[in-house]
Amino acid sequence: MVYLSDFLSERQIDCWQFRFGIFGFGIAQEVRKREWRMGWCIGLRQGTNQLPVAYWNTRGVTMRELRFVPIYVVGLALMAGGDGFAQTGGGDWVKSYAVAGKASVTLATGDAGMEVHSCGTCGAVRVRVEWRDRKPGDYTVNEFQSGDHVNFELKEKPHIAFGIRVGNFHSPQVTVETPAALDLEARTTDGALKISGVQGTLQLHTSDGAVEIGDVTGAVRLTASDGSIRIHNVTGTLESRSSDGQATIDGKFTSLAVHTSDGPLDLTVADGSQLTTASTIESSDGKVMVRLPNRMAVDLDVHTSDGQIDCKLPLTMEGYNTAHSSGHNLRGHLNGGGVPLNIHTSDGNVTIVGQ
Repeated sequence: MVYLSDFLSERQIDCWQFRFGIFGFGIAQEVRKREWRMGWCIGLRQGTNQLPVAYWNTRGVTMRELRFVPIYVVGLALMAGGDGFAQTGGGDWVKSYAVAGKASVTLATGDAGMEVHSCGTCGAVRVRVEWRDRKPGDYTVNEFQSGDHVNFELKEKPHIAFGIRVGNFHSPQVTVETPAALDLEARTTDGALKISGVQGTLQLHTSDGAVEIGDVTGAVRLTASDGSIRIHNVTGTLESRSSDGQATIDGKFTSLAVHTSDGPLDLTVADGSQLTTASTIESSDGKVMVRLPNRMAVDLDVHTSDGQIDCKLPLTMEGYNTAHSSGHNLRGHLNGGGVPLNIHTSDGNVTIVGQ
């Protein structure tokens, strides 16, 4: 709500906007010499402010005057071009960053989904933003390049508005093509995250949204707060911590540190995997299914506080405890033993099968 004492000569207009975007309509309140009148207004949003630019009262619904104040037009032009959007004919934001060596990429999005995939041996990082049902003026793009490092951030501008949405509403989508070999840090605050076909050190974080990772080689570290996780055909090391959602994981691993707080966990260690360091598979609340190569040599330590343990692999037993106070515990050696593999759940069954 903004007062303009010089608007429409001797009137003050209070305009409550009820739509997102640059323009909106709403209920207006006219103040003139102690007389209050209700009417309608058209407003222009500049940053977080709603500025009325046109007004008519409800008597006969007659348009009194339509006046675009020049400073607001200037502000609109600044909002359209101040973020340095590189628009294509379709309105998408697109930019390429040439890299000579191994790329290092840092990505962050607010209310938007993100997809990163390989462009093979190309020598550039290419970023595209599809606005979908949103407008460029609702967001700020911060981007820069320093040598082979590319930094890109898409943030939604703060605003206060009331509205009713009907039907599907699509947030922007950020798509990034990179050389296959890179170091990547990617973060989404509210949106799905998909990574495929790359190799290197990957640090991934999402606060609210599904995660899909496929055909990736290297060291993967993932933190996900809310959303399902699907990790497929990963080769190397994996650290994954998720708070809420089902996790399905498979790959050829040398090290594992997987934890889910709430949701079932299904993990397949592919044939040819060789764990070289102590590994853990944990769930705070949910059943755990683990598939291991028949020839894998590890020292198993399995525990469930409230559930059953079912190990279908031949195991040289070292200890088994089913005391009611401590839950169920199983310890033993697979194929003569090797590095420790701990499988724990606080609430749920644990099933271990071979393949």
